Amino acid sequence: MEQNVLMKNPFLKKHFTDATFLYQQPLTISQVTFTKKSAVENHVLLLGDSAGTIAPLCGNGMSMAMRASFISFQLLEKYFNTSSNRAKLETAYTHQWNALFAKRIKIGNNLQYLFGKEKLTNLAIAVLKKTPRLTDKLISTTHGDKF
Repeated sequence: MEQNVLMKNPFLKKHFTDATFLYQQPLTISQVTFTKKSAVENHVLLLGDSAGTIAPLCGNGMSMAMRASFISFQLLEKYFNTSSNRAKLETAYTHQWNALFAKRIKIGNNLQYLFGKEKLTNLAIAVLKKTPRLTDKLISTTHGDKF
């Protein structure tokens, strides 16, 4: 892949040619699931990748993790400062998490599937090139609001 794909990009080729590698073979990530997970498991509020926000076409994962941590902070602060109960906390977090991320992750997963098929990828890219508004809408939908 480095030779056949990455080195076609002159900027990446320079890095691959000039870099001193730490390992003889590239290290890769495998068995990553892009399926939707719940926002709460075993009474633990999940943030970032643990909550299924890793799908590569869903936007900035770090931003999503920070936004989820902000939501959890606000809800935990309320939980500890009032007589709220754990079930309400978990329900509120799940509701807010889904409101912010569920649609975004679903669209990202659909795009991931689409871009795994060569003919569909080529068709999608051709359509997106001719419809900049659709492209902008797709990007804003998968990347969410600024945080």
